Amino acid sequence: MTDKRSKNHDLDHSVEGRRNRAAVDRLRSLLKPERLATNDELAEMWSGYIPLERDGKLQKGFKHLVDSASTFSVGKPDKRRILAIIGRSGAGKSTAIVKHVASTKEMHPYLDEDGVWVQPMLYMELSSPCSPTRLALDGIEALGHAYKGRVTRDAVWKEFERLLKLHKVMFLILDEVQNAIENANTTEISILGNNFKMLTQLSDWPVRLILAGVPPLGSFLARKQLYTRRTVVRFDTLDLDATANLTTIRTVLETVVVGDADLRTGFDVTDEFLQRLLHANFSEFGSTVQMIRNAVELAVRDGRTVVELEDFVNVYANDSGAARRMNVFLAKDWRDLDPTAAALTEEDRAWEQERRRAKGKNATKYTVRPQ
Repeated sequence: MTDKRSKNHDLDHSVEGRRNRAAVDRLRSLLKPERLATNDELAEMWSGYIPLERDGKLQKGFKHLVDSASTFSVGKPDKRRILAIIGRSGAGKSTAIVKHVASTKEMHPYLDEDGVWVQPMLYMELSSPCSPTRLALDGIEALGHAYKGRVTRDAVWKEFERLLKLHKVMFLILDEVQNAIENANTTEISILGNNFKMLTQLSDWPVRLILAGVPPLGSFLARKQLYTRRTVVRFDTLDLDATANLTTIRTVLETVVVGDADLRTGFDVTDEFLQRLLHANFSEFGSTVQMIRNAVELAVRDGRTVVELEDFVNVYANDSGAARRMNVFLAKDWRDLDPTAAALTEEDRAWEQERRRAKGKNATKYTVRPQ
């Protein structure tokens, strides 16, 4: 990837790219050298990527899409043109996509024989909510165009397909796909599935799709029209009572603290601490790595060479809004604590209770507190 800050490979030769770079350079010129050095050091730490076993499966999925796009199918149809990445929020899906795009040179921009820059990969993060028509309109805009015709679903999708071919987009990455599913009715979901299917089987320019999101993406992909056309990589949560997972997180902690930041821990890293760390992040790998890096950043910005337990206490307090007695890293009953509810006041709870009462027997935690 030419620029770690952009999933779409924003190029410095473009007018917007040059202006963006100039704006950042001006900001950097206003900072003191020592502050700038610290920022660059931390940026290097945050840019690091820690792979898991699932990355091997994801890499194979990327390679399959590239191989699939390298030749027009002859004989047996090449149907598996969709790679799906499914996991809860904080699992590390988006970060993994950025990493694997960066290491897949076939998806990088290039200058064609006419002197035109081509981006074989288009990345889109879907808005919420996102209807099939909205998705196509956003795609047209992402390709640098404004749709000027009569807005109908068929018309905008036809234009989106035309522009994907015009810009030689071989790989379309759609992140947060659940935003197109959660509030859609059965008809809209069926239409979306058909549109995805049509993109992958265009006779003159089939597009390979990479879909990422949280449930109900798995339910959407179970539809017969997509089942035989997709490969799924799951980003599952980590069981905090599994020894192998604790070993993994212990290794990650050492990698970030010692290997990346050249610091050391000033407390005993017990299995219980690692379990508390996982619980604070809903047992999601990506969020857990982020909390470790946040704790390291506190130490670095304080000019310390040691990461203390209090750094994790403070990061959790900042993230959750929890009082010390309700802090996962301090409380005796930490397994019973819900990090998402730590910031709730009595007024918040009263409001939720009233909504629950109003919805009666149909009330669920999702209708009372949107997830």
